[in-house]
Amino acid sequence: MRMAGQGMNRRQMLAALGVAGAASIGMMYGQEAVSQASVIGSVYSNPDNPNAPKTVRCFDDVTCLLGFAGEYAGQQVSLKGYRPGTDIGGGLLVWDPARPKSAHNGGTIISPTAAWDGTAAGLPSFFSGGGETNPSGSGCWVRLKERDNEFSPESFGASGTGNEQSMVQAVLDAAKVWSVQHGGKRPVIRFAGIYTVNGVLVYDGFVLLGPGGLKRDDGIIPSSSIVSSSVIFGNGIKDIDIFELYVDGNDRMQGVMSDPVYRQGNNAGALGYQNIYIIGKFTNADRDMGTIRIQNCRLVNSPGNGIVVNNHSQASITGNHIERCGKNGVYLAQTHGFNTTVSGNYIRECGFVYGGGIGIAHAHVNASGNVIVSCYEYGILISSTGVGARWNTDITVSSNNIRGVKRQLLDNSGDPESFKASSLGVGIGYTQVFVTRASTRLNVAITGNSIQGAEGSGIACLGASYVAGFLPYGIVISANSVMLCGSAGLNVRYVRGLVCTGNMATANGFADLYIDEVSGSVASNTVVCKYPVADRVTLGGIKYEAKKRHLSAADTKPGVNADCWTVVQTSETLPEWHEDEVYAPVLAPSTYGIYSIYRPGGTAVSGKRSDLLLDLNHVEGVDNSNRLSNVNLVRKLVGGTAPTGLPVRAGDKIYYDAPVSGSSEGRICLFKGVDTPAAAWGGGQTVAIGERRTNAGKLYEAVQAGTTGTTAPVHTSGNVSDGAVVWSFVDTVAIFEEFGQIGV
Repeated sequence: MRMAGQGMNRRQMLAALGVAGAASIGMMYGQEAVSQASVIGSVYSNPDNPNAPKTVRCFDDVTCLLGFAGEYAGQQVSLKGYRPGTDIGGGLLVWDPARPKSAHNGGTIISPTAAWDGTAAGLPSFFSGGGETNPSGSGCWVRLKERDNEFSPESFGASGTGNEQSMVQAVLDAAKVWSVQHGGKRPVIRFAGIYTVNGVLVYDGFVLLGPGGLKRDDGIIPSSSIVSSSVIFGNGIKDIDIFELYVDGNDRMQGVMSDPVYRQGNNAGALGYQNIYIIGKFTNADRDMGTIRIQNCRLVNSPGNGIVVNNHSQASITGNHIERCGKNGVYLAQTHGFNTTVSGNYIRECGFVYGGGIGIAHAHVNASGNVIVSCYEYGILISSTGVGARWNTDITVSSNNIRGVKRQLLDNSGDPESFKASSLGVGIGYTQVFVTRASTRLNVAITGNSIQGAEGSGIACLGASYVAGFLPYGIVISANSVMLCGSAGLNVRYVRGLVCTGNMATANGFADLYIDEVSGSVASNTVVCKYPVADRVTLGGIKYEAKKRHLSAADTKPGVNADCWTVVQTSETLPEWHEDEVYAPVLAPSTYGIYSIYRPGGTAVSGKRSDLLLDLNHVEGVDNSNRLSNVNLVRKLVGGTAPTGLPVRAGDKIYYDAPVSGSSEGRICLFKGVDTPAAAWGGGQTVAIGERRTNAGKLYEAVQAGTTGTTAPVHTSGNVSDGAVVWSFVDTVAIFEEFGQIGV
């Protein structure tokens, strides 16, 4: 006997309660189509003698029902199954003599004078009323349902075997007709099994429910000549709910997508192959836009994107599990997208063609609380590219956990600094490619995210090549933790109105903070330039130490991959090894702690270095005792010369890596010089008052304008003429005023 809480459908309840108990079913399910009286009538009565019992006739399948017209209105029959030899898709049907045969759809409304040979191949014709002998007549069998607005593929012959495109599309089309006939009431389509399709169309107002779903047929291979072949596609959608659905783009696509034709940037051939693609019904005149909700679904193996939505006003994409997509797990496309929430999703291994975890080309987006693991090119990318550029504003990216972003489309130049203008391999990125007046207004907040092991930069905010009138402004980067990234922890260029505060950047390859032509504030960040202790784990009772930085997976498992792990003997209590963790050995300090570029030759944000407040940052250097506070520009922490393009200005505080005389320690100095380097002195040069020249390692400033003479200045105090121009000696020893040492 069924226990409380277990489900029971109408047929099972009839069997359990017996005929006498059937009268209560309508009330228990709250159904609209079947009342208490109609259930009693269908079981007991006939029009001639209401007191005479009447049994419900039973049929094996729909082919047996064809040719049998009802004997009276309300007569019921029972189907064992829909297709011959199965017990799937059966149920109760009632005779409606007034129902036009033109209403026949083969699933919820069946004309007994239509024709079907019982094969799957014959179903498309049957659904459209093929072979109907009385097309202008009336009289159909109407399926009784527990809820009038519910539909299922089984009612149209689907059984989860073979390609069932026609059956699934038939139930969707029937639900659309029902909705129109009921004043726009929302139909619910329940998927109990997994049905193989080529790609289906869904309509406005639909509710699609799992736990079953759809899988793309093996034979539907991507082609650059096909614009779109999404598993689920809806166009002009105002309201749709997709809950707990399983959608499989077919794992055979991964092999297909590795073909070079699909590894070309935007990849038009794969672009249309989404698992779910919903185009909204945006119009400025319609304030009540409805909502697109895709929640708690499992989406796998898409050649293109897992989910695409665009041209809508409100969307909620939450709690989904998305894996192995060729482009993005979620892509908010470029045309008129507003007010979207992308939260609580688990996204893994997306972007193997070109893409990543979440791509955003919308406005008014909240992307928060997502876990993004082992994706390619980027974890989350805000891109003002193409049509949507002018809408790409008011975006919050917060509290996401991003680990192990690969860099599939590597720069092959061998330049270790190629990351500076690249959004590839980043944890979170903003990139401006399509520049318009409206695209300068951003209002973007990137806060509270945890990023580990991105092969490019942890966070990259990249304006387009310098365009004075259209530099983006309004980006907040705060309270993020970025560590073990291959290039920069935070990489910001060609942006104004930046607030970069309270971030933690640890052991990132080139620089922990990289700043290029930025106005705003970079303050109160903490930089730890090295990874001081190697990660150790235990697996199978054996203890291991990491040999290189990597994202753990089956092929980098201890005991399997000797390049990643070495066995250690230790009495330490160690954590168990897990997949999807970033592990690393001891790492030397980042090449630069804070690297700031200023180009005084005319390309600066405003032409004034003071537009960037770079202050109160905390830097840990070679070991844990090396802590600098109130440091602006930090040069190489260990050895090397001053980096090209790393200027300083009067008043900047800097860690200067030339040691104090007789000591191995570097100095913390106050820079008293000027912002621009001096050219070498030479005879016959035209100079203005205040210009500087160097000679023999000494610095001089012109007291007067003129053309230089023939006697190079060599004096070490006062003013001396070179035969034509008087030069004032500048004491370079005093340029750096020491106010502290490091490591003492």
